Amino acid sequence: MQHHSTPVARAVGAATLLSAAAAWGAASLQSHTDGPRWDILVPLGLASAFVVGWLHASRSAPLVRPLPATAPPQTTIPGKLGVVRRDWGLVAAAYLTVWAPFAAANSAFYSGRSSELGAVYCLLTFVLGVVSSLCLLSLLQSYLDHAQHILRKDAAAGGVHAVRVRFGTAVQEAYRYPAGNGGRIAVKHSYSLELTSEDDTDGQHVVRLQAVHAGHGSIVSEKHLTHAAAQLVGHAGWLCWPTRWRDVAEAGKARTVSAAFVSDSGHVVWGATLEEDHRYYLHEGAAPVCETDTALSVTPIPRPSRYFVGTHASHLRFAAAGALLAVPFLLDVAPRWASLLLGLISGAVGLLAGMTMDGVGVDQEPWTRRETSHPSLQ
Repeated sequence: MQHHSTPVARAVGAATLLSAAAAWGAASLQSHTDGPRWDILVPLGLASAFVVGWLHASRSAPLVRPLPATAPPQTTIPGKLGVVRRDWGLVAAAYLTVWAPFAAANSAFYSGRSSELGAVYCLLTFVLGVVSSLCLLSLLQSYLDHAQHILRKDAAAGGVHAVRVRFGTAVQEAYRYPAGNGGRIAVKHSYSLELTSEDDTDGQHVVRLQAVHAGHGSIVSEKHLTHAAAQLVGHAGWLCWPTRWRDVAEAGKARTVSAAFVSDSGHVVWGATLEEDHRYYLHEGAAPVCETDTALSVTPIPRPSRYFVGTHASHLRFAAAGALLAVPFLLDVAPRWASLLLGLISGAVGLLAGMTMDGVGVDQEPWTRRETSHPSLQ
């Protein structure tokens, strides 16, 4: 179960990132003077103190609980569908992570003890930082894909295909299928929210709102569904598809169509639906075109804290070990060969700790697990 993101936790987290950025910036400057690098050690110490405060503030924040489903049914559909906001904390942490090896190398090999081997390692870590930074530009892209932007534009233009639904079960499905020769079996995991039409009393036409794969990868979409699953179960609202759904379906091999659940409580959940689920509503006309009110707006569920119990503490201890390995050469008490070795290990440990920090990205608490198999495996 995740915690709410509080202003105090966000402020302390931002102070941590700023302190680390100051240390990285000082380390990137080639100072050819002997002696301790207090310009690096002080902000690094502050970052360590702030991260302890962030852990305490995050652990003290209230747990995420379901929102009460007491909002009256909305007869009109909002025309302004809010987008999933970028996670600037994740962006900053990602860039600090990929530049950790260069910061460690530069501070170890240019504190009055430059060497050819150190210069080569600094160059390699600099290239690594540049290449990784270019790859991380995907984090700056929109968190909606092209098809979802079409739905958003159609809603703003005044009309979408829509039907009244109720938010049901959140399902994590494991699909087992044969993978090549030799009897090898692969497993594909997917996340979806089951939505049932208010007029469908026998549950024959359940629609699964699934995570999508946009330029940032599926993990953001899966987290977005997780936040909704933890708070909107039992809520009623409108399930919307674009009026240009045929163009959207024909553009992809899977023939999925972008969709959005607009709850009566004023939230929007973005995803996509499979052809087998939306056929009844779109192909057979059960979801007519409805007008939207372009004066009304809805926003996604607020993002909870990224802190996970039992996960971040262990990763941060690993990152602390990387920082401690840098202390000897930052204090200028290590010989040249030891600085070379410690700089290499410190940067690698920092990179590994940062890259795995967000690995457990989806809270498993709200999901009901199901397993299906290919017909050949049944």
